[in-house]
Amino acid sequence: MAGLDFVADLKPFKSMWKVRVKIVRICKQYSGAVGETIEMVLVDSRGDKIHATVKKEQDNQFDPFLSEGLSQLMVNFLVTHSGGSYRTTMHPYQIVFLATTRVRVCEDLPQRLSGLNPVPFKAIVDGTLNPDYLVDVIGQIVEVSNLEVVAVNGKDTQKLSLEVRDQEDERLPIVLWGKFATDVNDAIQLRGEQQLICVVRFGKIKIWKEERSLSNAYNVSDVALNPSMFEVDSFKALLPKDDLGLAIVDTNTLVPVNGVSEKDDFFIHTPRKTIEEVLSSRQKVLMVPNDSTDDGNDGNVFECTYFCVKCNSYNPTLLPRYKLHVVVLDSSSNTKFLLFDNLVNQLLHLPCTELTGPITNEIQEPGVLLAAINNLVGKTYLFKIAIERENYLYKHPTFKVLKIITNAEMISQFDVTHSPTVRTPAKRSGAPVINLEASFDENYFTRTTCPIKIKKEKLNESG
Repeated sequence: MAGLDFVADLKPFKSMWKVRVKIVRICKQYSGAVGETIEMVLVDSRGDKIHATVKKEQDNQFDPFLSEGLSQLMVNFLVTHSGGSYRTTMHPYQIVFLATTRVRVCEDLPQRLSGLNPVPFKAIVDGTLNPDYLVDVIGQIVEVSNLEVVAVNGKDTQKLSLEVRDQEDERLPIVLWGKFATDVNDAIQLRGEQQLICVVRFGKIKIWKEERSLSNAYNVSDVALNPSMFEVDSFKALLPKDDLGLAIVDTNTLVPVNGVSEKDDFFIHTPRKTIEEVLSSRQKVLMVPNDSTDDGNDGNVFECTYFCVKCNSYNPTLLPRYKLHVVVLDSSSNTKFLLFDNLVNQLLHLPCTELTGPITNEIQEPGVLLAAINNLVGKTYLFKIAIERENYLYKHPTFKVLKIITNAEMISQFDVTHSPTVRTPAKRSGAPVINLEASFDENYFTRTTCPIKIKKEKLNESG
């Protein structure tokens, strides 16, 4: 097309530019200083990328015509210097839309022109790359932690830790937050036996104690598992032929989140109570929001109609989740704890879908517990629980678990440094501390499978 400019040639000395580009990333950002803006990454036919911004004054004017994946002809815009610590491209300048900017539909650029430019893991880990620039990576997931909920700036946020490797078997730690963490965690649980190739676009290089990792940068980043892309197919062909599987690992309890490590959370910031003291507590220790609803009908869950906001569908794919009731005891008394999906994953190292197999409507052998669950009997862990209104006011005997420590060394240290006074005359030695990882390895291949009934239950009972 005659009279077109290329992205590499754009400079701030004029506004009468004309480019043919594809939108490879688009999102909305809000800041108190400038309000809501539309942020884009554009790529031209040569593969060169540049950032583009639509300010709030032009938001309504251009929003209906901009969509990820579209090829557009853009005419008459401002070119300004690019800066900051979340730069999406290496281009020294960025495009800023004007009220007189024109956006027109044009012939599509090639589908393979994705703008994906994966960087070597080694260049991230050894500090070669400037952390002010967001980067793309492709890697095979080889380790994944259990999904955590941590307090960040006073707000509960989901966190998922991954380790990926490249074709040279170099390893890179990745930490995902918020919706990225939950979406990837759900996809991993449905993975089957296939390799999981993770593509992170516009990831942020994080530095903590001289160690470098990758994380998502707000909603600018994009994370996909096994996307249908030419680059992914080429990457798979170059991977080592060692059939390396996916390992589910415990999270690092010593790494601080928002300044407080998990160890300090248990040892210093959370009051210690025996079960007897918990049962007699008249104080609400923690307020835990409860988003669950129940219509009181314990009938077949699959006869109900559900609407998924994320899928925008009345018939979403239902994913089985753990809801585990356990009886626990210490030297003072006993009670019941309630654990949900993420915490049970931490104990069993198995997602619910892998443990149960196909979902069935009825339990054919109700007296049989799966071996992986049975093997929890006799184990010793540290629990952080919530004492809620139903517990201290109505004496409801089941307490919701917020966090678990499975590390044997921390459990032993906690027991030594916080040895409580037992008021009961009959002293009983506690169950030995068992290495969960070793137990899991021993029992993994002996688990049995049986159908599990998925039943709606009322979480908050009174009286």
